[in-house]
Amino acid sequence: MKSDSGAYLYQYISLHVATLKFFDIWLYKPQSRRSLKFWFYLVMRIIVGILVYIIPTTAQVIYLVEICVAKNAGIQDIAAIVNLVSTEILASLKLLDLHLRRNLVTQLMDQFNEFHYYDENHKNILDKGIKLSRKLFVVLLFGAAFDVFVHVVVVPALEGFQSLPLKMDLLLFDVNDDKYFNYICAYQILYKPMMVSTYICLQTLPWAFMICAINQLDVIITKFEHMEEIVKVTKELRGFNDDEAYKSVLNSFILYYFAILRYIKLIQAALGVQLTSTLFLSAIIICNTAVQIFSIESPHKNITEVIWVLTYLSIFIFNLFLDCYFGNEITIKCLHVSRVIFSSPWLKISTALKKNVLIFICIAQQPVTLMAAKLAPVSIATFTTIMNWTYKAFAVMNQMK
Repeated sequence: MKSDSGAYLYQYISLHVATLKFFDIWLYKPQSRRSLKFWFYLVMRIIVGILVYIIPTTAQVIYLVEICVAKNAGIQDIAAIVNLVSTEILASLKLLDLHLRRNLVTQLMDQFNEFHYYDENHKNILDKGIKLSRKLFVVLLFGAAFDVFVHVVVVPALEGFQSLPLKMDLLLFDVNDDKYFNYICAYQILYKPMMVSTYICLQTLPWAFMICAINQLDVIITKFEHMEEIVKVTKELRGFNDDEAYKSVLNSFILYYFAILRYIKLIQAALGVQLTSTLFLSAIIICNTAVQIFSIESPHKNITEVIWVLTYLSIFIFNLFLDCYFGNEITIKCLHVSRVIFSSPWLKISTALKKNVLIFICIAQQPVTLMAAKLAPVSIATFTTIMNWTYKAFAVMNQMK
């Protein structure tokens, strides 16, 4: 059951969930195995999984192996196929991980009910975060949809569909045979939007949860900044003395802060593997795309191709940067909490309460770092390291091409 605040905060992820539900790939809902509905949904999901997430990627990997063995393709073609395969593998792995960790994701959503906003300042903070989360999702989804439409529909249509939009080999039959060509072409046009939508949803879903965590930290910081006024109001409403009012307010703030920490730990537990896969596979894609750019013959004569590849490269760098940026913001905001606590009017209270405040300050000073599957911190420093190693790998590949 969602509380009013839980339903409000659900807006951070509402578009992501709605899109995945549209394709019927949102979290599995347990039902009785005696129910026909259970087996129907299970069979349908297996069929969709095979058709969208297994067959296309496998067929593209087979084609990649064939052209590498035959040595009849340039580094540009190989890099393009590797990027395509890597993107689809990334989407498939993220979807699989989401379902394997569905209980943790459900707990993460239930955590919304523990957060409450009390005034317009808090609501304005949350409104901005919700708008940012939804805007990132919409912009990336429409950008990816446009790119797919151009490459899978428009360009092949201008060429009279003489070749398949996506290179693949199914082994069992020749995909370029006239008997199968039209069916394979239609299949590629139909499966690709679902694959791209899945990728965008699962790429931006961690952003939505991290933005929510950042906003909640902003709320608790705002509360500490206005603590003197809140203590005064509490004292008047409840008839407390100074110490009682301060203790009541401080306890509520501490509970709120620890709820935020639990939420951040749940983000790491539920989405840590997804963040890790993004860090590593994005580095591979960025490196391959850079090689692809420098492999384009006569760039001034193929300016359209150069622009598309540069756009593709920019999108993946942007995605990787936002993962690290939001993780870095969580760390910075958590450290800022200790400073605003120290700035609150705690010197006027009793010695016993001062000790409690000092203990809380010490706790708040402990760095809170979002980890990618306990392998690397999700931070700007990690982004810089990845880009540095990506450049080194690109330099080696560019010399070997």
